[in-house]
Amino acid sequence: MRLLILADEESWLPLPALIASHAPDVVVTLGDLAPDVLDPLGRFALPVLGVYGNHDDGRYLEASNTSNMHLAQTTVGGTTFTGFEGCVQYTRGAKLQYTQRQASRLARRLPSAEILISHAPPRGIHEEPDDRAHEGFDGLREYILRAKPRLHLHGHTPAPARRAQQLGETTVVHVVGHHVLEI
Repeated sequence: MRLLILADEESWLPLPALIASHAPDVVVTLGDLAPDVLDPLGRFALPVLGVYGNHDDGRYLEASNTSNMHLAQTTVGGTTFTGFEGCVQYTRGAKLQYTQRQASRLARRLPSAEILISHAPPRGIHEEPDDRAHEGFDGLREYILRAKPRLHLHGHTPAPARRAQQLGETTVVHVVGHHVLEI
């Protein structure tokens, strides 16, 4: 299965060109993309899975024909996916930002899946520990170590994209812009 993963920054190639050149089986969006960037996805007959980022309005995924994967599970081509939106709270009362305690409580509700998609990283991987806005979630780390998904895809932390890392049995992949992954 070929995944086209989009996160945080609009790709230098238009979305229709990315789809035409990479022929993905599924498109995964990891948040913080303007609705007009994702709008062309409605023209293609392929599954689109996504989560919201901290700069999103929390309303556009369904409008762009995207399945909102926050705390949900779906199967595409025999592979199960689940997702987690938002980031660590750095502005009190902001939408799509969670305290570590709130995120840990929510992450306990994540269903088991082979692929976890999220906006923010797990604690200790690809995070910016001295930048509250770009810390990883303790709850995602706990989920990964407990549920052992094969793959975790996330965006959120600043460019450039960092090299994939292992967390237990899970490969954690940071995406900025677009990334194509064969699984």
